[in-house]
Amino acid sequence: MRKATLKDTKLITTILTDSFKTNKSIINVTRKGRNQLKRINLLMKFFFLNAYHNGDVFLSDDEKACIMLLTNEKKRKSLFVKLQFILWNINLFFNVLGVKNVRNVLQREKAINQNHPKEPFLHLYYVGVLSKYQGNGIGTKLISETINYYEEYKIVYLETSNERNIPLYEKLGFEVVNVHSELEITLYIMKKKL
Repeated sequence: MRKATLKDTKLITTILTDSFKTNKSIINVTRKGRNQLKRINLLMKFFFLNAYHNGDVFLSDDEKACIMLLTNEKKRKSLFVKLQFILWNINLFFNVLGVKNVRNVLQREKAINQNHPKEPFLHLYYVGVLSKYQGNGIGTKLISETINYYEEYKIVYLETSNERNIPLYEKLGFEVVNVHSELEITLYIMKKKL
């Protein structure tokens, strides 16, 4: 695996869009109608830039998978990056989510954040594998390599709205610690102690 750079934006966005284009949770928060795939692509670009500036992004050696992690440690950002985030959020609001979906996103973020501890932790933000390579262990290997990379953290969190993913995460040592069924999409919060 290698750490991604901003030069990898298009590659990462392509992997994530391909991985999540049929994901109910992602479809649920993007504005419906024509060009929904384009909006999903813009959302994935936002996720990449958020992870790049608030954590780390890694690519598998074969560049068929990526993983994004966030930390709860505050990184110092330049004024330029802060202004970019404001513009990205405005773009996200008007061009990707739409007014109707903002409430869903805010509820989801609140549910996720209430499960996080105050101590340092990793948040496994998104893992994507190009769809034609899924099921070959690429994502599992990347998750394991990435977790091993972070020796200083004691806890890793993730959330999934796809029940099908739970056995995979359990094989990697995660356990379900909370279920949010009050949201439009059921959200499973999982944790692993390192």
